[in-house]
Amino acid sequence: MSMITLTTDLGYRDPYLAIVKAKLMAPLVSPKIIDLSCDIKDNNISDAAFILKNALPDFPDNTIHLVAIKFIVDRSNLHKELHVDNSRFLVTRFKNQFIISPDNGLFTLLDSAFDEPVYQLYYEGRNKHHFFLKDVFVEAALHLVANKKIEEISSRVTDYYKAYQFECFVSGNILRGKGIYVDDFGNIICNITEERFREVVGNKKFIITLPGTRISKIHATYDEVKYGNPLILFNSFGYLEVAVNGKSAFNMLCPRDIGAGFDFNLLIEFYD
Repeated sequence: MSMITLTTDLGYRDPYLAIVKAKLMAPLVSPKIIDLSCDIKDNNISDAAFILKNALPDFPDNTIHLVAIKFIVDRSNLHKELHVDNSRFLVTRFKNQFIISPDNGLFTLLDSAFDEPVYQLYYEGRNKHHFFLKDVFVEAALHLVANKKIEEISSRVTDYYKAYQFECFVSGNILRGKGIYVDDFGNIICNITEERFREVVGNKKFIITLPGTRISKIHATYDEVKYGNPLILFNSFGYLEVAVNGKSAFNMLCPRDIGAGFDFNLLIEFYD
């Protein structure tokens, strides 16, 4: 039987998540349901994409990922031109696994070159499904668990919303990156992969500029510096990570809050 994962902003205080699991489990024998992350903050689709992207390689083929995060759009202000439709629900097969999500830009956040077929789920009562994870996603997941075809419950679309993550870039002798995710330890994960760093910097000397400090070494472990000191390492996902031994880098280095996200810039100056 296929695994089913849940990535949501429902949290664990309210009964919503338990209700979803009950509806999933009721018709299944020995269900395999995993909370990938169910306390995503403030409808943060970027965080959801980061978590799912880095979890996908460890799940078997035909796993079904339910990602119930809406893209909240303020039509009167910043997002008024965005063509986001939170009442439209999509399904795709990506890296031999199924992903079900609102039309929120998730697929291209997982991979900027994403070009897999995307399907819009059929369902009745377009404006009635306030609890779409239970009312729509569960039924679609149960259909896929039964090894039935996507095309039986959906139709192919090409006009789905596409969102893209800010990419690191080189300007002269400086590699510029940004923080894209903060984990529960307060470590700031940046959009510079180890592969990209080695490609650009190679064996050159470098200085990494952080708020209030500069670092000229990539560390292998957190314990290589004294308690309370900042460090840079490549984490298990292969991303450059800003950390503070024993403390929260996010709190100590004080990136500026910008609503659901944060603003943290990283400069790596390299030279011969």
